[in-house]
Amino acid sequence: MSSAMSAVTPPPIPATTRALPAGFLRVLRREIRQIRRRPALVMMLGPYPLILFVLLASIFHAGLPTGLPVAVVDLDGSTLSRQIVQMLDATPELEIAARLPNLTEAKAELVANRVYGIVLIPQHAERDLLAGAHPEIAVFSNSQMMTVGGIVARGAAGALSTFSAGVSVQLYQANGLSAEAALAAVNPIPVQQSALFNPALAYTEFLLAAVMPTVLQIFICATAVMAVGRDAHSRAGMARLVRLGGSPLRALAGKLLPYAAAFLGCLWLADAIIFGYFGAPFRGSLALHLTYSLLYVVTCLGLGTMLALLVEETVAGLGMAGLLASPAFGFAGISFPRDMMNGFAQAWGAILPLTPYLHLRTDQVVRGTPVAQSLPALGWMLALALIYGGIAWLLAGKRARALPPLDAERAEVTA
Repeated sequence: MSSAMSAVTPPPIPATTRALPAGFLRVLRREIRQIRRRPALVMMLGPYPLILFVLLASIFHAGLPTGLPVAVVDLDGSTLSRQIVQMLDATPELEIAARLPNLTEAKAELVANRVYGIVLIPQHAERDLLAGAHPEIAVFSNSQMMTVGGIVARGAAGALSTFSAGVSVQLYQANGLSAEAALAAVNPIPVQQSALFNPALAYTEFLLAAVMPTVLQIFICATAVMAVGRDAHSRAGMARLVRLGGSPLRALAGKLLPYAAAFLGCLWLADAIIFGYFGAPFRGSLALHLTYSLLYVVTCLGLGTMLALLVEETVAGLGMAGLLASPAFGFAGISFPRDMMNGFAQAWGAILPLTPYLHLRTDQVVRGTPVAQSLPALGWMLALALIYGGIAWLLAGKRARALPPLDAERAEVTA
C-alpha cells in the first residue's frame, strides 16, 4: 500500500500558474503588477504630467501677451498728445489702463503692479514740435519682469516711432516736399526686418514647447528614483531583481520599460497639443524627432536610475534628482545663450538630458536644420544615455552581489 502511494506523482502545475523563467518578461510583468498596486505611482505616469500640460497650455493659449496695462501722464493736454495716446491704445500689445496727472501717482501704480509701464508726455510737446524742436516722450517699463517689460517697451517704441514719422512727413509736405520726397527724408535708408523663425513671436513655439519637456524631465527622473529605489533600498532587493531578470541589464530594462512607454506617450501628447491644437509648424525630420524624443526619455530614466543606485535612501535620490533637474531650463540655453554662461553653468547644462533635447528640438521643429547638422547633438544625448545607463548597470550588479540572492520562486511570491 505504501509503495503504491509513493509511486503516485503530483499532478502537473497548470501552465497558467507556472512562473516565467528568469528574464526580461518576468521583471516586466512583476513591475506592471507593482505599478497597479500603487495609485500614487500611476498618477506620476500620466495624470499629473497631463494636468500640468493642460495648465501650461491654458496659460500660453494666447501665444503672445496683448493688452498689457500702461499708464499715461499727459502734461501737455494738446491735440497732438491726445493723438499719441490714441495710437498707444491702438497698439495690440498695450492698453491704456490709467490717465494720471503726475509721475508720482503713475509710479505708485507701477510699483503696485497695476500697470507694467508709464508713458510721459511733457509740457509744450505740441508747441515745441511745431517750432521745429524735438520734444522728448519718456517710456518707463518694469524690466524686473523682463518679458512683460520688453513687450511694453517694444510696443510703445513702435507706436511712437510710427507717430513721429507721420508727423515728420506732414511737416516736410507743409514745406513743399512731395509725399515721396517727404518719406525719403524721414527714412533715407529703409531697413527691412524679417524674422526667419517664429515670425509671430508666439510664446507657444518659444516657451511652451520648452517648458513641457522640462517639467517631464523632473517627473521621469523622480519616478525612476522611486521605482528603482524600491528594490535598491530594501534588503536584498536588488539581488532579487537581478535574479528575476537573469542579469542586471535585463532586470533594469524590464523594470523601466513601463515607465519609458508611459512618459514617451506623455511627450508625444505634448507635441500633439503644440502642433495640433496650437498649430505650431514642424519644419524638420519627423523620424529624427521621434528618435531623439525616445532617446530623451531613456536618458532621463538612466539618470534617475543612476541616482537611485548611488545613494542609500530613496529620499536622498529624490533630493539629488530635484537638485539637478529643477534648474535645467535656466541652463538649457533657451532663455539665455549658453555661450555667455560661465563654465560651471555650461557644465551643469551639459550633463542634463534636456539641453541636447532642446537643441535638437529647436533645430528640427523651428529651424528645419538638415539632419546631418543635428547629429552632433544627437551623439551628445546618446553619450549621456550610455554613461548613465552604464553606471546604473555597474551599480546594479554591485548591489546584487553585495548580499546573497534570494530564491527566485520566493522572489516571485514576494514581488
